[in-house]
Amino acid sequence: MGTTTYPRVAGHPALDLVDTVHWRLDDARAIDTLPDFGAVLDWCAEIALLADPDALRALASSTPETTAAEHVAIIALREAVYEAVFDESPDAVALIAREHVDALNRSSLQLGDNRWHWHPPADATGPRASIAFLAHDLLTSDLRAARQCGDDACGWVYLDTSPRHNRIWCTAAGCGNRNRVKRHHARNRD
Repeated sequence: MGTTTYPRVAGHPALDLVDTVHWRLDDARAIDTLPDFGAVLDWCAEIALLADPDALRALASSTPETTAAEHVAIIALREAVYEAVFDESPDAVALIAREHVDALNRSSLQLGDNRWHWHPPADATGPRASIAFLAHDLLTSDLRAARQCGDDACGWVYLDTSPRHNRIWCTAAGCGNRNRVKRHHARNRD
């Protein structure tokens, strides 16, 4: 795995996936930290989503066309999560539903820890299936706490679990401080 550390401030892994786009609301500064299938595997490894990401890494190098297509599908799924939660897009919800059904069809149920768990396929489609399960889990949960950072350019998203449900920023140390300093300087100029 590379040295990249992906943000985990959202409170749900599907929203953490959305946050792999930095500066989402500023086209000039937007950065996609998942530029290829290898980066997707890095993200999956960081959140312990896959049983054996190294085996998939070896497979990815031998099937570049397949992994390139999987990468495109995963990015579409990531964007569908954003659009379903924050734009209430029926098309995005339909894409997530199709991906979820497809993931169920390609996965197997296995007993572990006294309960049955879905196990995605151990091929290049495994990460997409795992992400589809996360997306479905998010969309079928209570979304009233879903928020987007109050910064004009950031665009990171999160579940507001603060005691008073008044969280404004993705992180207090990042966007929170930057915006407080910006407001302070604006007041002092006036």
